Amino acid sequence: MSLKGKVAFITGGGRGLGRSIALALAREGARVVIMSRSSKELQEVVSQIKASGGEGHYCGGDVSNPEDVSRGVEQAVKEYGGLDILVNNAGVIGPARFLEDTDEAAWQKTVNTNLYGAFLCCRAAGLVMKERGSGKIINISSGLGQMAFPRFCAYAVSKAGEIQMTRSLAEEWTPMNIQVNAIDPGVMDTGMQEGVRGLGPAVLGQELHDHFVEFKEKGLLKDPERVATLAVHLASPSSNHLSGHFGTLDYYRRLGWTG
Repeated sequence: MSLKGKVAFITGGGRGLGRSIALALAREGARVVIMSRSSKELQEVVSQIKASGGEGHYCGGDVSNPEDVSRGVEQAVKEYGGLDILVNNAGVIGPARFLEDTDEAAWQKTVNTNLYGAFLCCRAAGLVMKERGSGKIINISSGLGQMAFPRFCAYAVSKAGEIQMTRSLAEEWTPMNIQVNAIDPGVMDTGMQEGVRGLGPAVLGQELHDHFVEFKEKGLLKDPERVATLAVHLASPSSNHLSGHFGTLDYYRRLGWTG
């Protein structure tokens, strides 16, 4: 599943799943540019990529800022001559509050990061991919985009929009030979989940808090590395027949992925 010569731009690439995907794509030969708001974390990931013989660069920025997104995509093109793969991974969990108690700014930040940011990246990357005649876009979404989950309305709404954007763009960009798919990674063992548990029962409610703690204590959280292998598949030519899909790891296995 070699990606040698391909150029990938990954948002939220400094930690958690984004970091795992960046390292996995680099291992397959992709030249990687990662972006997030934490330059220190990005530096560490790029150093690890280079220490393993790969090629990587980083670009500090906020995906909800159009100028930052343009600068990140432009850096990928400048450094490596183009862009073949986009992974929209940057995301925030948002205000864990009932709607009537939600701060407007926190709600807006969640939608801006998770949905508007993904739109900005898709648009910027799509223009480059159109010129190259091909491309792969992978959106990291969530099953919460298709289910009711109290206290996480802003997050769920943003992810529902991302799922629908995946399906719409897959249809719009078929003539451009750009495949657009989305992953429901499930509940992973990442800093985001640690942050959710840290909200405590006073914010989450005792039942929901205990649910998240139980996932951790019973070892039910997914390793981000497992999800990263699916991202590699969706970035590779072996998935050229797939576009407009959203699903879990098991869903993609039913479509032929053998990871």
